[in-house]
Parts: sequence; C-alpha cells; structure tokens
Amino acid sequence: MKKITTVILLLAATISFAAPSIHGIPGLHRVNSAIPMGFNEMSFGLGLSYWTAKTEYANFIYHSHILPETLLLSDLTNVEHTGRGRFTLTYGVWDYIDLAANASYFTTFFERGLYVERTTGHWEQLYGFEGMNLVLHGGYDPVPSLKDVLWFGGDIQFGFTPADTAFLRVEDEPDGEWHTGQLMSTLRRPFTTTGNNSFAMDFLITGDFSRWIPNAPAKAHINIGFANYKQNYHFTDFRVMPSMEGWTYSDSTLVDLEVSDNVFNLGLGLEVATPNIDIYFEYTKQNVTSRDNSSVSYFTPGIRFKNTSGTFLDCAFDLSTNQFDPTYYDLGHELYQSDTLVTAEERAERAPLPIGGVFDWGVTLTLGYSSDLEVSAEQSNMGILSGTVTDSLTGEAVFATVTFPGMPVGNVTSDGVTGAYAHIVPEGEIPVTVVAPGYRNASAMIELEAGDTVTLDFALLPNLSTVTGSVRDGEGMPIAGASITIGSPTPVIVTTDGSGVFTADVEAGTWPIAVQAEGYLTDSRSVTLMANETVNVSFDLRDALRAGSVMSFDNIYFASGSATLKPESFPILDSVAILMRDNPTARIQISGHTDSDGSDAFNQTLSENRAQSVYQYLVSTGIAGSRLTTIGYGESVPVAPNDSPANKAKNRRIEFTVLSI
Repeated sequence: MKKITTVILLLAATISFAAPSIHGIPGLHRVNSAIPMGFNEMSFGLGLSYWTAKTEYANFIYHSHILPETLLLSDLTNVEHTGRGRFTLTYGVWDYIDLAANASYFTTFFERGLYVERTTGHWEQLYGFEGMNLVLHGGYDPVPSLKDVLWFGGDIQFGFTPADTAFLRVEDEPDGEWHTGQLMSTLRRPFTTTGNNSFAMDFLITGDFSRWIPNAPAKAHINIGFANYKQNYHFTDFRVMPSMEGWTYSDSTLVDLEVSDNVFNLGLGLEVATPNIDIYFEYTKQNVTSRDNSSVSYFTPGIRFKNTSGTFLDCAFDLSTNQFDPTYYDLGHELYQSDTLVTAEERAERAPLPIGGVFDWGVTLTLGYSSDLEVSAEQSNMGILSGTVTDSLTGEAVFATVTFPGMPVGNVTSDGVTGAYAHIVPEGEIPVTVVAPGYRNASAMIELEAGDTVTLDFALLPNLSTVTGSVRDGEGMPIAGASITIGSPTPVIVTTDGSGVFTADVEAGTWPIAVQAEGYLTDSRSVTLMANETVNVSFDLRDALRAGSVMSFDNIYFASGSATLKPESFPILDSVAILMRDNPTARIQISGHTDSDGSDAFNQTLSENRAQSVYQYLVSTGIAGSRLTTIGYGESVPVAPNDSPANKAKNRRIEFTVLSI
C-alpha cells in the first residue's frame, strides 16, 4: 500500500496542469496561479454558477394597498437566487505569457415571502449579457536555486459591458418594501449590467512544492491586486408615503449618476494534486476601499476531476465569511423620502457594489479542456525513476542534476536537503548520468517497463585536488603557523608546519588563496585546480609595519638641485602607497636629506621641498594627507662622509618613519 501511495504522489509531482480559474487563466476558482500555461497550450471552460441568500425580517410592518390598515408580520423571509453562465478561452502566446478572454451571462430571481395578502408569492427576475473580460497573464521563476519551485507573476484584466442600464425592478403591486417600478437596489445583485467598465491587476506568487519535495504534490498561491470599476445609473427615484388609500406618490426626480470604485483584492489558495483528482481550498476577499461595510469574502473548497484526454470537471463551493449589509445599497432612495435634494455623492456612497454583495452560499460547475492535461499514447508507456544523490564520503545529500543522455527526457534535480529525486521516463533501456559541482559524474543504465517504479541511488565521489606550498619571509626564512584560507564561500583552512610548508585537499575549480601570519602583511592570489591535480603555490610575506621603524630609500630621484620627482621614482613610491593601504591606520613621517654640496640654507629648503613632493605624490594615489607629515633635515644627518660621489648619493635620500600603527 505504501508503494502504491508513493507512486501516486510521484506521478502527481511530475504532472503539471493548467486548468483555468473563472478568469480563464491557470488557477483554482477565483485564485490565479503565477505559473503560465506554456507556448501553444490552450484551454477552454464552460461554467455554471448558482448563489443564494435569505433575508429574514422580524416584526415587518406592511401598509396594505388593499385595505386602509397597517399589518405587523412577526416574521418574513425573502430569498435571492442568482446564476451565471461563463465561457473562458485561453492560449499560451509564449512560454511565460498567456492571453485569455471570458464572457458571462447573468440572471437574478427574487422570491418574495408569503403573507396574508400575498398567498401565491411574488417573483421578480432579470437576465441578460453581463459582459466580457480580456486578461493578460504571465509568470516567471527568476531564482536559479528555486527553479520550477517559486514563481512570480501578474495579470491585467480589462472588462467591457453593454451600455444600457438593466436593473431588477418591481413589476406589480407594492409589497411593503418596494413599489411598482422601483429599483430593487438593496439586493445582493440588483442588476445584470450598469454599463460599467473595469480594470484590474494582480501580483501573483506560486510555490510549487512538488518540484521541491517530490513526495509533497502541493502548490500554494498568493494573489494581491487592485481593481477599478465604473458604473452608470440612469433611473427615476420617487417619494412614497402610506395613506388611507394605501400609498401616495408625491414627487420624483431623474438620476443620472456615474460611480467609480477602487477595490482591493486578496486571494490565498492551496491545492493538492493526484493523477486524476485535485483538491483545493481558497480564501478570497474583495474590499471596496472608499465605502464602509463593503467587503465580499468567501472560503471556497473545490475538487477537480481530470483525465488523460485533457478534459476536466471542476466543482467549487462558496461559503460566505462576512455579513451582507444593505444599508448603503439603496442609491439614496431612503434619503430622498425626507430630503428635497440628495447629492450625487450621497447616492454614490449608497450605490450597489460593483462586485455584488456577499451571498450565503454558492456552487460552480465548470466543464472544460486543457491541452496541458493531455497524456499521449507515448506518455502512457511511462515508468517512474526515483532515488537519492549523496556524498560518498559524508553521506550527506547533494544537489545534483540527473540527466538522460540521448533521450528526449528533460533533466530533473535532486533535493538539496534530502537528496531525493523523481522523474517520469519512457520504458526501455534508459541511460542516466548525474552531474554535480565538485563531484565526479556518475552514470548507470536501467531497464524500465511501463508502469514500473525503479529506485536508483547515487553516491558521488568528490572531485578533489591538492594544493601544496611554502610560506617564507623577505629573507627566505620559513614562517610557521601561517594560516592559509582556500576557496569561498565554504573555505578550506590549513596552517604551515615548522618548515613553513602547507598541504590541503580542495574541490577542483578556480579559488582564491589568502595567507595570514602575525607580524606580516596578508598576501593573496587565485589558483586554478583540475580534478586529481597537485599544484604548488609559494608565498613570500613582507614584514608588517611597526611603530618606530624607518624605511630609507636613496633611489628616489629628483631633478638636479630641484624637488621635481623623476619618473623612475614612481614604482618605489607606489610600493610605499601599497604598504599604507595594507596598514590603513599607520601614520608616517616623510623626511628629506641632501649631501653637503651648496649652502646650508639652500640644502635645508631643498630637503623640505623634496619631502613635500613625495607627500603630494602619495596623496595623489589615494593616501589620506592626515596620515602623512613632512620634515627636511638638509645636510645635517648624513649616513656617510660627503667625500665621494658614491657617499654623497647615499646622503641624498628620502626616509619614511612609522609614527604609529
């Protein structure tokens, strides 16, 4: 039994479907999916919906139109019945974009409760073409590590309806709540159309857990959107009062009104798929942002039956999660009974919601076809290949790509947490190759019959290379205990032995190597390693700067008798700039020295100017001037007697004294 269950789950995990929502694009009932159908795929559906709601009255006051009296009815129940027929058509114009159209026909029946003067009951009805919508839908999975798992998408909808106003009206005698010819606007759906147009857009997120965890064939959907509706109302409102004769009609006014509403949409959905049945649950809420008590929300469980021919039958059940409040649905009629003038703003505030009021419950049946659901004769000759991919040394799961060389079968990836993979493959001899970064490829050949399930596990050998080398100081002496860091983001770290030698085993590839040792400047470079190769890399570390240390250079050249630097001095000064960058907190004094040629005053000024020239050069390389000071000593601090050209050259020098680290 467990094996059969696993097979069903694995099949469901690998079968995608694109049955349409009521909007025509892939989804559940009202909630849309961020996963597009795919290029050249198509679907269509014919749906029938029915909703109903009861309005119960206690102590209902009825002014008789037959007898000059008022009746008090202890209870009264009116029932609303609403239906819709909808046709949807969708086509995948690209791998990531669908185009859909839908049209609907609407009808409303109102069943008025019975009492002594209405022994046969009264029915009012309205039916007609509601309108059509065009929908542009798209989705994409942009995160490489979550390919086919996390999808982001959106849809844009444009709605068009007939221009003629079509309201539900009372066609016979007054009944205590409505009057002859009056709009029955306080119903959930008092009109077929009001000549309204609409625009809507939604942001969609879908998580396909079946691609992530093969034994969890579920998808989750989030829809967040905005819509704008425009409604046009053209009708005659009138005043009416009870009288001894029954009713008195005292006044009337023509109303020509346009109402614009912004609506916030929220949808949450979860579906679980099997090869022939999908079960889903969704919660949707529409809130008219500019009005009070104007939310319409449903919890909708559903079940979708499907087969390999591509046909499906969808059954959805709407259960309301909020209450209907008709207070603001009467188009200002109640205000007009007492006020001479009712403003357009007041009537707009009390206009029926463009999305309709919430019903108690409803049911929708949709019969349709989706080419994504088709399973060809070739697909029926399939079996299931599953297994795990692990590291042969540690036994840990490996995220790998399972390929089928030479076969018209798409690749599949193993789960990075469990190492599990599963795929539907054709019967026969199937070559399988597993590829993972840092591991040697592994291959196998399997024999599979239609309907079989074969388990094939892979334990991959790491692709290791060896890096060896030595670390020495500027005098060629070995540095023990130096730290060598190889690779990123999970580096291999080793230390040198007493001879300054290190050895490390790392995966093949191109990696950075950084060497650190106390008292020395850090050094780094990159190395390219082939599988099963040994590469030797050696480092010579420079001493780190120490407070009080002096660096003297007699090969920083200036023009004769001048403070102008010669170009051959630039490499030396660049190396000093590098030292200061490697020691970002160090402060250095630049001192200038001359030989004894010339007067003392001239040599003093010359040494100061040469120190200043070096200062300006280092600042031009990006070293902060606050880290540098200058001083000139002229000929006062010689390092050799000024008795020969060679000794004089030694005295013409620039020294760098480390003031602090």
